[in-house]
Order: sequence, then structure tokens, then C-alpha cells
Amino acid sequence: MKRKTEILLCESFIELLKKYPFPKITIQMIASCSGVNRQTFYYHFDNVYDLMGRAFDYEFIKKVSFDENLPWDQCMKMLLRWMKDNRIIIKNIISNVDGYYLREAIYPIIERCMAQAYESNVFALDEGDRMDEEFIQKFMTLGITQYTLEWIENNYKETETDIVDHIFLILKRMYG
Repeated sequence: MKRKTEILLCESFIELLKKYPFPKITIQMIASCSGVNRQTFYYHFDNVYDLMGRAFDYEFIKKVSFDENLPWDQCMKMLLRWMKDNRIIIKNIISNVDGYYLREAIYPIIERCMAQAYESNVFALDEGDRMDEEFIQKFMTLGITQYTLEWIENNYKETETDIVDHIFLILKRMYG
């Protein structure tokens, strides 16, 4: 039951973002749209920013049919395509809220996509570099997240394929 209510709150939030700028969306609106009360909202989420992160995660995993076995490049293309297809949602957030919150919402998704690149040994590290592997993964994820935010701010000028190809080139040069 808990998971079902969380999904309902996530779906309601995303639907409201299609209609209203982020600052206009209240917890009461989300709760009413979901058919629950405010207290139920707080049982599941600390605040609307907490909901935003989980709603993005939910949308990406469930609605986009994210598969843990997808190659990292397909995963990234799917994420970028979802963001482009849902630009009204992204615009309602980014134009009204500090970029920090959107970064916090998309970072875990990008981290999950990029983890697949490392786990599948697409880019093998030399034995001496293993200690730095976690740092490299975090650094790359932060860079890709920031680049994605700039891509959004520049009105999605590059294609999803171009971005993934650039990431691949950087990783290939790093790992030989």
C-alpha cells in the first residue's frame, strides 16, 4: 500500500508540473490530486523537493521502461529523450527553482546509467587506477549531470546521440 501511494503522489506531481510552474504547486494540490490528505504526503516525503527526486526516478524507471540490463549509452539516450519530450515539466522546474534541485533529481538517474558502463567493463581501468575508480565515477557523473543541465538551458540544441557520442569519446580517451 505504501508503494502504491508513493507512485500515486509521484504521478500527481508530474501531472501538475505539466500545468503549473513549480512554485505554484503546493503540497495540498498534490495531496488533493492524489486523493490523499496532507499528512499522508508527509508520511511518504519530507517535502516537495524530496518528491521531485523520486518522481523523476519513478517516471524514468517505470514510464520509460528502464531496464537494468540496457547498455549505458542506450540508458543515457532514453533519459535525454525523456527530458526533451517532457520539456514543459523541466522548464517549469528549471525556470522557477534553483538548478540545485533539478541536479539532485537527475544525478541518481545519470549515476545509475553510468554505473552500467563501469560494471559492464566497457571501460576497464588499469590495476593501479582501481583506487581512483569511485572518484572517477563521481566526477564523470557530476560532469555529465552539469552538461545535461546546460543542454536543457540551451534549448536541447544537440541530439541525444551527439551527447552520448561525446561522453563515449571522453571515456574512451580516459580509459584507452
